[in-house]
Amino acid sequence: MSYVALYRAYRPKAFKEVSGQKVIIKTLQNALLHDKIAHAYLFSGPRGTGKTSIAKIFAKAVNCLNQPTNEPCNVCDICKGIDRGDIPDVIEIDAASNNGVDEIRDLRDKVKYMPSVGKFKVYIIDEVHMLTPGAFNALLKTLEEPPKHVIFILATTEVHKIPPTILSRCQRFDFKNIETTDIMEKLSEIATKENIDVTPDAVRAIAVNSEGGLRDAISLLDQAISFADGQITEDDVHQVSGSVSKKALTELLTSITNKEISKAMIILKDLLAEGKEITRIVNDLILALRDILLEKSTKVELPKYNEILSVFSFDRIYFYLDVLNQLQQDMKWTHQKRAYVELGLIKMMEHQTLKTIDHEATLLDLKNSIQELREQIKIQPREVVKANKKALVSIKQVESIMNNDDKDKKALMQSAWSHLKDYPKAHLKMVAYLLSQSELEAVSDTMLIVYDDISLCKRILEPETKKLVLEIFNSKQHLIDDYIAILKSDWLVIKEIYLDLWKKGQKKPKLPPYDLKLYLDVVNEEKKEPEIISLAKEYFGEKVTIKE
Repeated sequence: MSYVALYRAYRPKAFKEVSGQKVIIKTLQNALLHDKIAHAYLFSGPRGTGKTSIAKIFAKAVNCLNQPTNEPCNVCDICKGIDRGDIPDVIEIDAASNNGVDEIRDLRDKVKYMPSVGKFKVYIIDEVHMLTPGAFNALLKTLEEPPKHVIFILATTEVHKIPPTILSRCQRFDFKNIETTDIMEKLSEIATKENIDVTPDAVRAIAVNSEGGLRDAISLLDQAISFADGQITEDDVHQVSGSVSKKALTELLTSITNKEISKAMIILKDLLAEGKEITRIVNDLILALRDILLEKSTKVELPKYNEILSVFSFDRIYFYLDVLNQLQQDMKWTHQKRAYVELGLIKMMEHQTLKTIDHEATLLDLKNSIQELREQIKIQPREVVKANKKALVSIKQVESIMNNDDKDKKALMQSAWSHLKDYPKAHLKMVAYLLSQSELEAVSDTMLIVYDDISLCKRILEPETKKLVLEIFNSKQHLIDDYIAILKSDWLVIKEIYLDLWKKGQKKPKLPPYDLKLYLDVVNEEKKEPEIISLAKEYFGEKVTIKE
């Protein structure tokens, strides 16, 4: 016996075997049970969603010898005869090849004859939108008032091409794309019955590639069986279907995000060398970004992109989708598709909009960090002088400088800041260079500077260094009495808190306790002897007595 394609072998023969379309099936079953059968039905929807299969099941059910029932019995002679195609009362017409006026007139002449063995003559007209306007007009009167023993079932994938006069005379059923989970369930069932070794990832890949069409999914499974050597894997499915694997999409999106133009072009070249269609690559990129967007916003179960999820902000995803959608439109009107895709990928890496997106993402991260630190401050006051520790800088000093900030003095000092690296006096060169590594943030009688490194803060706050710093700033005119230095990360938090308090109406904000992490070890300082005492002990030994 010759091989039978899987989609034919597993075509449903009863309503209970149909995947999806639960509402349509329930409506038709209730019509059968209550004997409320219409004279004309219109089944519209995407290919491979069960239109013709349900039409044949319905044709069997209305003629089944075990009526009334909501399912054909598939046991009686009529049910078996319809399955074999032996019963002339169920007539299938392909409107794509029988779309003229003469064919429809011939049909109109034959409908008046009674069914030969069943209760109804059922005409299933597939792709009915292919009929010519004259053929539709010839069908119209018969469709409006057919003999009582005739049922018309019109099936189409393009319902917008059906004249309104035809639509108004039919009960319309809109078939939906079958859910991915339903397709996966059916594929797993077939794999079990046929002893097909297929991985769960491969089943999902087939279901996703079929885009809601069960017939397409079963055909793709059939093709994968022929291609694979033994077990069917996800890679086998991508090879057969021409789709792009999740691994390749992840690598391409990662290179785009990292602005690695050369790597992105190599990945694109490799995909094209594997035989992937350029339009399919763009389409699969859009679908991957859609999955990432849904995974970020809804946490739904999708093919996982956890390894790159964190680097995609919503704005970045929207920008990429805008570029790819425009790319799809542009590719329709050019023969240079590859060039357009390459330019599109470069745009996704180098466009000016990305700078704004990256800047906003950085600000958002900073705000989140500040918020976390605020929460820590609320939970546990951080200005804690630990045992044997003395604070080098206090939050009160920072507060005082900020509340008495002299913007003119700051501007004057800021204008000379760039010259610190080349300070002319030899004994002040090192200190001036150390100062140049800081940023001036506020000035009153005391100056506030910030560093990225805590060791630089401690070094600039040493008493000997302070003398030299004050000499630099007060050499020509007296500008400051003192200064403090803190970490830049702490300054950003404090500044945000200060501004928030000011906006709430505090003209002289009082800052909450805060640990600036700058301490002097009191114990060590107490143990350290003055240099003159050390010298005295060295010359006179233990005879030295220290009196207060």
